[in-house]
Amino acid sequence: MRRRTARSGSTGIVKNTEDIIVAHLHDEASADEVRRLFAWIREEPENAEEFARCALLHAQLRGQLCGEKRAREADEFATRVDPTQNTELESTEQLSVGRTSRKWSRLRFSIVLAGSIAASVVFALGLFLSRPQEGEPVALQPKIQVPFVTISQTVDVEWDGERDLNKGDRIAAATLDLRDGFVRLGFDSGVEVTLQGPAKLELMSPEHAKLTSGLLTATVPPGAEGFRVDTPNAQVVDLGTAFGIHLDNNGVSRVSVFDGEVDVALPGSGEKLLLKEGESVRVEDGEDIETADFDTAPYAKIWPISSGIERSTGAFRFTPAWPRRLRFVRSDDEIFVAPEGYVTTLDRPLKVNVSAPGEYFRAEEVSVLELPAGRAVRSFILHFHPRHDGRRRRFKRTTGSITFDRPVLGLIVLHEELAASATRFPGRRAGETLRHRQLELTGHPVGDLITLSDDRRTVGLDLAAPRRFSDLVRVIVDASNETPAVSD
Repeated sequence: MRRRTARSGSTGIVKNTEDIIVAHLHDEASADEVRRLFAWIREEPENAEEFARCALLHAQLRGQLCGEKRAREADEFATRVDPTQNTELESTEQLSVGRTSRKWSRLRFSIVLAGSIAASVVFALGLFLSRPQEGEPVALQPKIQVPFVTISQTVDVEWDGERDLNKGDRIAAATLDLRDGFVRLGFDSGVEVTLQGPAKLELMSPEHAKLTSGLLTATVPPGAEGFRVDTPNAQVVDLGTAFGIHLDNNGVSRVSVFDGEVDVALPGSGEKLLLKEGESVRVEDGEDIETADFDTAPYAKIWPISSGIERSTGAFRFTPAWPRRLRFVRSDDEIFVAPEGYVTTLDRPLKVNVSAPGEYFRAEEVSVLELPAGRAVRSFILHFHPRHDGRRRRFKRTTGSITFDRPVLGLIVLHEELAASATRFPGRRAGETLRHRQLELTGHPVGDLITLSDDRRTVGLDLAAPRRFSDLVRVIVDASNETPAVSD
């Protein structure tokens, strides 16, 4: 096999392709490498063919070298081979593969790749065949038999049938029958799908799922465009977006776009309609796509779970979809939480004010710290902006706590750091550049208080926001084992 990188103008593979394949089969590839490998396989039929050919060739090598009983010894042998030497494998009594000889950078590649031969062939061909061709109706796809989805989060889950899945489980093509609760799925491509029970979802491939009942949301980051969800009467193809599908008990599919764009198509006629942010349609009989009112109420319970929020108490509420500018979202009694875009890899250090567990109510208790570049993070805005219409008592306090499903790496609570981080994350601007939008850590009764729990997952707020002030906190949450979608 030639040592290859992606061609100029293609999706791009930074490492040599064979190295990424080795890492992927060892379950050691980073999420970003897996996503780029998928893109490389889908890019051209020759790429899928080469992946499959390599797997077939080295299945023969593995079988002749060690056989089934010596698989473990072969792995140990591979680690003793000097990977810096190009070893030419020729026909011998032990390695009977015709007169073919190839130079490989690592013998370990041969042995490891062969161990997953059958799954690899199906996987590569499935990825390529699942790519819809422009101008053609989307075809049926083969099921992929290697894991491509991780259970990222479960809340109050009850499964139908014998299948019992838990957080961290890896699954391949399968049907998920959720009787109750919520489950968030992380596809290796970076796509996130959240189900609200009762619901049934069939996982077909890294780019394809079928919803046969219930409600889901999907977030599709840059680079994963083309992700598709079918219902019995509609096909939804993402163009880089966040959207929801509600398939009710009467078989009516309602599609709503929260961000970006999707194509909604009818399976039979091929008729399709482009939906943009803030638009909804309904499909009842599979013959017509009807416009519908944009209603986010059905998704009120699923949104926190799909965003990585485990629970909240007190005044915390998930931010409504409208108005788009957070600084116009106001309430005397509610602290709004808004996720900021996708999982992001920091391309430079990020300054935060709080990183250690504890209680903070004086400015001198916080300091400027830096999160290093290269960290994968999620960002959330906590936003309290009273109306101040004359009916609210000046020093009425508003309290609550919010728990994330991952550890908090840092809290940004002061104006200078809030303003500096305002453009680091894709999301709805909250007026961070305005000086009065921060916490007032004065230590006085009219000041604010923020706490970070010992396990670094729960943030507590006790806020005053007197007069014209509003309170703003940016929460930076660890996403190191999720798929980074963008760099800030």
